[in-house]
Amino acid sequence: MSKRVFRELDQGLMNRLSAVDMRSYEQRLRELLYWDERDPCDVSILPLVISREQHAAYGRAAECLCGAALEAFAERRDADRFSGDPLQKPLQGFSLRQNVISGNARFDFVEQGDDIRLLEMNFVGVGTVGHSLQATRALFDIVPELAERYRLLHPTHAFREQLLRQGIGTIALLTKDTDRDFYGSWLDRVIIAEGVRPVEMIIVPRAEWKDFTSDGTSLSFRGRKIEAIYPRDLTWNESIRDGAELIQFFLSSGAFCYDHWSLVLVEDKDLRFLAEISPAADAYLPRTIDLAALPPGADTSGLVLKKKHLHGGDGVWMSPAELPQENRDDYILQERVALNQTRVKTLMGCEGVVSYDVAAHVSYDYDLSSRRFLSCEVSGYLSRYAMQGDIVNISKGGGVIPVLVEKNEA
Repeated sequence: MSKRVFRELDQGLMNRLSAVDMRSYEQRLRELLYWDERDPCDVSILPLVISREQHAAYGRAAECLCGAALEAFAERRDADRFSGDPLQKPLQGFSLRQNVISGNARFDFVEQGDDIRLLEMNFVGVGTVGHSLQATRALFDIVPELAERYRLLHPTHAFREQLLRQGIGTIALLTKDTDRDFYGSWLDRVIIAEGVRPVEMIIVPRAEWKDFTSDGTSLSFRGRKIEAIYPRDLTWNESIRDGAELIQFFLSSGAFCYDHWSLVLVEDKDLRFLAEISPAADAYLPRTIDLAALPPGADTSGLVLKKKHLHGGDGVWMSPAELPQENRDDYILQERVALNQTRVKTLMGCEGVVSYDVAAHVSYDYDLSSRRFLSCEVSGYLSRYAMQGDIVNISKGGGVIPVLVEKNEA
């Protein structure tokens, strides 16, 4: 295992960005709807640079891991071969009337030395497109010469190409009634809708879902034909277990579903199933053991406790002081990865060396009949930082680092 390293910008880029007026950066962020007092989110003016070689490495990792996950998805739909957890079991009965599974996943990686490790996979309801990409856009706008060497990879652009390639002209984004109450979530939806043009995306909050109609072969919203749906409403129990009847309606409507709800079947805390499908995936996974296999008196300061049957960011404890004594088979322990570090200078006045992650957005089309990708690419990056420790979740006191991707040589 590699040791933690410090990733430093080349001196020319560092000097150019250090001279930028932070007020100009803030103003451009406001114009791009990133910065708003209703939903403050700190951001660095110093970016993370993904080299051509690193981008290729992330592409190989994403294809390996995504392929293993989708192979597992095809297997896990069979209730006789996969029992599932309490949330996953109902998903096995959901309709799957499409031969191709398409979506825009996000893989949460961390870097340690030259190694990259996968901590979480998200296939349904993936968020945080808005803040991260707006920060990088703002940086390109105020320092336009960056475009000579770097590019902005935007997941929404890949989604647009995906929709056009599949002949989709109208798509409904299914969202929560409360999205407008959370500025970041609503910004995310608006950016996606604008980014997929000329495809028309209609944002439909849950309260208006009653206005959809279907004859079993096609879906309409208030008389307009809807060719595809894109579920972004996810609040696990409410939108899946408690909303099963509505989900079945959409999946039986004849409309194509991106980020299919039943992909939650592969959103496991325990990632070891990926290596069982594809041994090559093991190179990207943190070391993992079952809690029940932990020797008595073992030191847990370098471990992360995770509860198997909780989805999303819930059920994670870093360096747990106490371990569960009951239902120990419901928990796993993963190695705690010492993240690489870089330097930030932020709007809120944070300056110094921080730990960071690199979440890769992945656009894919997977043919279930042949078990092969029709397409799979890293379509964008999100990087978050932590001023203290290695917890990079924005709500824990960190923020966003813009990500520049080195252009390919002409």
